[in-house]
Amino acid sequence: MFFRVFMADTIGAEGIGLYQLIISVYIFYAAVSTTGISLTATRLFSDFTARGEYGKAKYSVEKCIAVSFMLGTALGSVMFFTSDLTAESFLRDTRTAMSLKFLAPSLPFMAVSACIRGYFVARRQTVQTSVEQLLEQVIEMGVFALAFALSKPDTLEKACCTAVLGTTMAEVISFIYSIVCYIFDVRKLSCRSKKADGLVRKMIPVAVPVMANSCLRSGLSAVENVLIPLGLKKNGSDSVNALAQYGIINGMAMPVLVFPTVFILPFASLIVPEMSEAFTKRHIKSIRHISEKMFRLTLLYSIPVTVIFIFFSRNICQALYHNDTAGIFLAVLAPVIPFMYLDSVVDGILKGLNEQTSYLIFNIIDSIIRVMLTYILLPKMGIKGIIVVIIVSELLNTLMSIARLIKVTEIKIKVFEWIVFPIMSVVMPCILVRFISVNFILKIVICLAFYVFILFLTKKKTVCE
Repeated sequence: MFFRVFMADTIGAEGIGLYQLIISVYIFYAAVSTTGISLTATRLFSDFTARGEYGKAKYSVEKCIAVSFMLGTALGSVMFFTSDLTAESFLRDTRTAMSLKFLAPSLPFMAVSACIRGYFVARRQTVQTSVEQLLEQVIEMGVFALAFALSKPDTLEKACCTAVLGTTMAEVISFIYSIVCYIFDVRKLSCRSKKADGLVRKMIPVAVPVMANSCLRSGLSAVENVLIPLGLKKNGSDSVNALAQYGIINGMAMPVLVFPTVFILPFASLIVPEMSEAFTKRHIKSIRHISEKMFRLTLLYSIPVTVIFIFFSRNICQALYHNDTAGIFLAVLAPVIPFMYLDSVVDGILKGLNEQTSYLIFNIIDSIIRVMLTYILLPKMGIKGIIVVIIVSELLNTLMSIARLIKVTEIKIKVFEWIVFPIMSVVMPCILVRFISVNFILKIVICLAFYVFILFLTKKKTVCE
């Protein structure tokens, strides 16, 4: 998020819009090369260790690493050699071609790092992956800042190239760090790698649905991102304003909206091996208990974030971007936060319960509807159409996933305790602090402190009863 703040100050809203077009294509290749194989490494290692077959678990990760490198190399080559065609025919902006070429070599390194990350998730070790991702972000920002200061790019095309150069360098260094951590950690297994018969048959049911989902969803997302500037132009905006509006929503408001998930996504990832192990051992009560607890905690966390963003959106975006328009978009989109955060957690649970196919179907339906709505609404409604698309998409995808989770685990949702009461507990202080003349950050702290205090009292009372 702070990287986007820095970029907004250096290349502006139009530059961020152009950067988003480039990244939409990159995300497609990255998702296909990483998502399926990372989950496969986690699931296979968890399943084999649950049976006490540690040699086979080690062997399965080795094969996943080899597959991830070959897959990343193949996709990186395709991306590099088709960059000019993609820029001209798909993105319809030739300024994006060079940046795509700069990004292509990062894919094999990213794929292997993601696979090793899946291994560490299965091992329930988060320090290595956390340091790796932090290192990656710091290097990306550092290289961009240094390259921008030294080259002083005079066009948006060159500015975007300096940004993606940081991404590629970060992936290479992240890969080196991941490999070193893996080599040192895998020695702790104190067993030799043992060939697992039928490993490919075990990999395909896990990897293929997720990979197909990533391929289709990321591809449709890229199409959607291309349609947004085109739709805004048809609504009356020129190319500069269209890219600027697109940049404000996707490059400014959305990163702020997503930022609090840093406290949710680790749980969503770590829940996969836990659920996979419980599923393998047929611990039905444990599955239901973990699912209900994760569902409740996600709501208790996401609801105050939603209310804070609604009440203080303009203050937040003015402090970060000096842009009131981003604040308006943040306030309008804030109500989808509980659905957005729940979707991440529920998807993690479903993956651990071998529900990849359902996950695939839901995401395909969601992506197709997003593209259709983008194509239909933006020429007529302009920027308001983007808001409608995001809201409909988040509601649809999350509700389908929740319905499947309820059917599989038979969890019971307590509407008042998990939803109504938390909303009341955070809205009340947010209303009251508006009459206090203090800095908005202090107001947010007061509201959150009151919310936590109310929850603590309620929990204490419940325990006593």
